[in-house]
Amino acid sequence: MTASPILFRGGRLFDGHRFLDQTDLRSDAQGKIEAIGNDLQPLAGEVVVELDGKWLLPGLVDCHVHFREPGLVHKEGYLTGSSGALHGGVTTVMEIQNNPPLMETAELLRQKMVDLHGVSRVDFVPYGNLTVRSMDQIAAMVGLTPAVKCFLGCSTGSAGVADEKTMRMLFTAAAQAGMKVVAHCEDDQIMADAQAHATAETADRHDLMRPAVGEIESIRNAIRVAGEVGAELHVFHISTADGGRLVAEANDAGQAVTGTTGTQYLLVTAEEAYAAKQNRFKVNPAIKSDEHRQGLRELIRDGRLQGIGTDHAPHPLADKDRPYAKAPSGFPSIDLVLPMLFAIADDSGMDMSLLLRAMTSQPADEFGLSQKGRLQLGADADLVAVDPNVQRQVEESELPSKCKWSPFHGRQMRGFPLQVWLRGELVFDHGEFPLKPSGKPIFLSEN
Repeated sequence: MTASPILFRGGRLFDGHRFLDQTDLRSDAQGKIEAIGNDLQPLAGEVVVELDGKWLLPGLVDCHVHFREPGLVHKEGYLTGSSGALHGGVTTVMEIQNNPPLMETAELLRQKMVDLHGVSRVDFVPYGNLTVRSMDQIAAMVGLTPAVKCFLGCSTGSAGVADEKTMRMLFTAAAQAGMKVVAHCEDDQIMADAQAHATAETADRHDLMRPAVGEIESIRNAIRVAGEVGAELHVFHISTADGGRLVAEANDAGQAVTGTTGTQYLLVTAEEAYAAKQNRFKVNPAIKSDEHRQGLRELIRDGRLQGIGTDHAPHPLADKDRPYAKAPSGFPSIDLVLPMLFAIADDSGMDMSLLLRAMTSQPADEFGLSQKGRLQLGADADLVAVDPNVQRQVEESELPSKCKWSPFHGRQMRGFPLQVWLRGELVFDHGEFPLKPSGKPIFLSEN
């Protein structure tokens, strides 16, 4: 790929960790960041973008999405999902196949990445699936993916691990291959007990049917087993403050345990989720109480978790608009990532730099994406221009991802990306997509 050299001038630059004193950035013809400074002067033939005080950010890294391709493209595919990603300021997605065919072999992973050439508008990293069927395939996946996903609790499209013996066997296989395990942690037995003892008042409360203790105990057990077999563990979409603290404390003690939370757990409470119409906030794990929300915010503020993902998990609204027990879990969110980060900052008083770090350099470092999530010399020129002062109302029908609905419909939000560049090419321009999809599989390109 040959990009046009670009000089960005007069912006407020965030490098993945902090806002810089420098105001200018230059990207080269290879789509890399070539210079960062003040008063940089245009070179012959260089495109100049005057930022006029707008923020220039690294493209966000969403470490947890479900694009459902192949298999359920009628719910979401890479073309629509990656279009939504750009609308939300995301230039790299890390995607989990939670519908058949699961990514249980190196051949399936490799074929998936090849098939997505010319489909995805953003760079992408598929995870492998850690199942009993895939155990003897994990070593062959090394180099094709940074981690394998294990569902320790049942969720959309996936049954949970049956017992500790099976979990130990799966974690051992990953440890022997030197592969990180990313886990959905909820205890199926605790959730089954909650459902068995449900009353008329509790049976449609998702946070009570998938209670906090189910996640906490699952995380506790996963940390213990991972330590005993030498597995590297990352806990996804942590929804409880206590679960997040277990992860942080294990990490503090020197164990190879890390974790991320989700935008929804930092922004919404269980009461708000319950009050939302059409099960729009029904998601696994369930959104918890304000106490848990505040605790997770504190963990992100202190840098004790390794980032934030969206768990973008779309379903047609007709599927969601059913009685609670029949409605699938998950909702589309990637279209609004950057505005959601601003909303979390506005609601919590948290420094925006901490939230930006949690979706740029932190997940990039956690999963070995050395060229992503940062403004530094030699990194990919994945860039987002945003005016933090412009606010508008969310109109769900205008969102690019497949489902055309959002639980945030009608909400006033700020921080919508204006323009997005992928490796130095303008791929999103005020709601338009000026180029054909050019996203690349990051790990396959390195093999």
